Amino acid sequence: MTNVLAITSNPESDSMTNAVARAFLDGARAAGAANDVLDLLDLYEIGFNPVYGQADRRHYLGEAPMPADLVPVQRRLEDADVIALVFPIYWYTMPAMMKGFFDRVICRGFAYDAADSHPLALAGKTVRVIALAGGSQDWYVSSGLDAALRNQICAQSLGKYCGVQDADLTYVGGLSMGNGDPERRQAASRQLDAIRTMGAELIRGRVESNAD
Repeated sequence: MTNVLAITSNPESDSMTNAVARAFLDGARAAGAANDVLDLLDLYEIGFNPVYGQADRRHYLGEAPMPADLVPVQRRLEDADVIALVFPIYWYTMPAMMKGFFDRVICRGFAYDAADSHPLALAGKTVRVIALAGGSQDWYVSSGLDAALRNQICAQSLGKYCGVQDADLTYVGGLSMGNGDPERRQAASRQLDAIRTMGAELIRGRVESNAD
């Protein structure tokens, strides 16, 4: 059995962000077994508070337990084998809601140890970061932003601290918020198909690996 979790950050429930997450889960469903668990965690829908506050600080210092609002979210992460983080790029990085998710949820005592920073709950999982952008992937690569995002999110945050060795970043690009132009819609639809394929290939890969 494979547990797949997609986490989204967009205030509109019918956004392209959530459509991408659902496409990822649809692909996983098509390639998986009947007993696989597919989970969509919409940070806005659950009313997630992204603000790192005094309770978070006290926990970080070992003076207080994990803030209670984080525990159910952390359990969903613990249960997942494959995680997709899906968000639009704002000012060349993740939006505040997703950054707050990293600040508060992927924290000391859960994702890495307080004493020596060795990985904990996320170690060994598969993570895909799916970034929605107005520009193309080629532009992000040529501008140097792709390398910066991969280093910050995949190599350092997820890899170095959390022990996630299978982390990668992909783009759903060429988007324009609120633009219903038919050509743009067709281009977006093709990208959704690619995301479905990604979800399916990840699950097939796990099935084949487990069979060996």
